[in-house]
Amino acid sequence: MKKLKKTASMGSKRRRTTKQPGSSSSSTEQSECIVAQLPQALIIDILSRLPIRSILNCKSVCKTWLHLMSDPLFVGLHMERSPANLLIQKTPFERIASTELLLVEIVEEDFSNLEIIRLFPNINFPDTDFRLLNSCNGLLCLYEDSYGKSEITVHVCNPVLGEYIDIPVVNTDKKFEQHFAFGFSSGSNEYKVLQTFFPDKDITAAPCLAEIYTVGTGEWRSIGNAPFRLENLDANAFLHDSIHWIEYSSCEGFVSAFDFVLEQFKLVALPPASQIHDGVGLMYPSSVGVIKGCLFMTNGVCMEDEKFEIWVMEEYGIVESWSKKFVLSNLEVQHSISYQPLYFLSSGQILLCEENESIGVYVPNLERIHEDKFYEGKDSFLVTVHNPSFVSLQDISKVEELKVLRKSLNRTAAAIDDNQNVRVDSCP
Repeated sequence: MKKLKKTASMGSKRRRTTKQPGSSSSSTEQSECIVAQLPQALIIDILSRLPIRSILNCKSVCKTWLHLMSDPLFVGLHMERSPANLLIQKTPFERIASTELLLVEIVEEDFSNLEIIRLFPNINFPDTDFRLLNSCNGLLCLYEDSYGKSEITVHVCNPVLGEYIDIPVVNTDKKFEQHFAFGFSSGSNEYKVLQTFFPDKDITAAPCLAEIYTVGTGEWRSIGNAPFRLENLDANAFLHDSIHWIEYSSCEGFVSAFDFVLEQFKLVALPPASQIHDGVGLMYPSSVGVIKGCLFMTNGVCMEDEKFEIWVMEEYGIVESWSKKFVLSNLEVQHSISYQPLYFLSSGQILLCEENESIGVYVPNLERIHEDKFYEGKDSFLVTVHNPSFVSLQDISKVEELKVLRKSLNRTAAAIDDNQNVRVDSCP
């Protein structure tokens, strides 16, 4: 297995050159003239196909390109084409939460030549101890707890643009077991935050309730009882206007979900239990998420035969479309080691997170995880698949205060140059 390439910087620095007397710049002027003559739609189409680092560099080329990258056409095209990235949140032992984020682009055509980009606090996201709740359309929902106090802060952030807004969370002293999720309604073209909570400290005394906050309104609205509360939410579980999660206390045989268009809770049926490990599965299901536009579930590791199954719903909402995509064998099951599928590579291999300590590559034809780790952290970490975007919070936050961390192109360039200080704890 080829080694992961360490990148020195997010963008290459320009070399300062001195123009010699009598030298001609006609070739440069001709190139600039050709680019200027291209139709705007074609330029947008070309730019939307570039990786994130290249796009950030292109923003410094000229004002025209800078403005094009905030054009709705560019934002939409790039969102459709944005390659999958791994977003790694490092969680050092001595800290409750972490603001160390690494972005790793998955380039399937050259899997050995991946680059790691570090995202900096106060440049890409707020400098606070937070927990990543989930990702939607390139926006991150971050949860900041006050650790014992009554205040809770929820941020919606675009780390690529260095923008974020705060979602006000009110009456926290009258709400217990609060959980949040972020999503998008394609019907109204609005972003929303869902909250479930209990109105009493004794959670058996009253039913779970739900409220929803539409970004741009500044208000929470009650939507009545919540048939199942938000918990065990995977950061990459938003699909078809809905967020998905596992609610172990009820709804066996189903995945819990919430539709942000209808603003209703719903259930998504799982494959029959009799088909999972021939009816002998552990923790059914153990996780649920989205890979390559499809809902997937895992059933945990069967202690008897050391197997781990990944099921994929190939047609959303159609229970008959569940198929057993992979059966991973020869896995370690001592001490209840957990495995988290991250991405299916076109080669048939699978990116797999092992016990929040390393990311390995499972090779099906060898029936084992490759001995060379894709990523191995010095401390434990959390990882999810994230598709970066150029969706600007300025376009959707009408009453919330927009906080822009990158106030100039010079600061953006500085952030790019600072990436040369990235240190990967262990990268074979």
